[in-house]
Amino acid sequence: MTAKVRIKAGPVEFEYEGETELGVSDIKDLFTHIETLFKVPVLAEVPDSHFPATPPASNLSAGAAPPQKLHINSIATKLKAKTGPEVAEAAAAALQIYEQKQTFNRAELLEMMKKATMHYKDSMAGNLSKILITLVGSKFNQVSDGVYSLSADAYQSLEAQLA
Repeated sequence: MTAKVRIKAGPVEFEYEGETELGVSDIKDLFTHIETLFKVPVLAEVPDSHFPATPPASNLSAGAAPPQKLHINSIATKLKAKTGPEVAEAAAAALQIYEQKQTFNRAELLEMMKKATMHYKDSMAGNLSKILITLVGSKFNQVSDGVYSLSADAYQSLEAQLA
C-alpha cells in the first residue's frame, strides 16, 4: 500500500509518497521537527511566498536597504569584541545584517572573523568549535549540520547596537 503525506506550515512544506507506512508516532515526530523549524528566525518570520526571505528586522521595513555598510573591523569595534565568541558574533552580524545572508556556515564565519584584523587572533580558528558550542542556543541557531543563523533576539540586539 502506498502512503501519502503532504504538510504545509507557513514556508515549510513536506511531501512524502512511498511504500513505507507512517504510524501516528511517526507523524507526531514529523510535526515536532517541523515545529522546531519555526524557532529559526529566518523561517519563523517569512511571509508565505516563494520569494527569498529577509532576516528578521526590528526597524527595517520590508524591502528596505540594510544599514550603511560597515567593515567587520568597525562592527567588532562598535560591539567592543575582544573574545572569540564576541568576534564570532560580530562576524555573524556582518554576514546577516550587512551582507543579508539568511544563514552562514562555519567556513564563512571564520573567513569573516579573520577579516576583523584588529580583533582576530590565530587561536580563535583553533577554538572555533568551542566558540560555536558557546553561542549555539544563546546567540546562534543551528539550522543544520554546520549551518547557523543569529537568533531573533541576537539579531535585533546587534542591529540596535550597530544603528
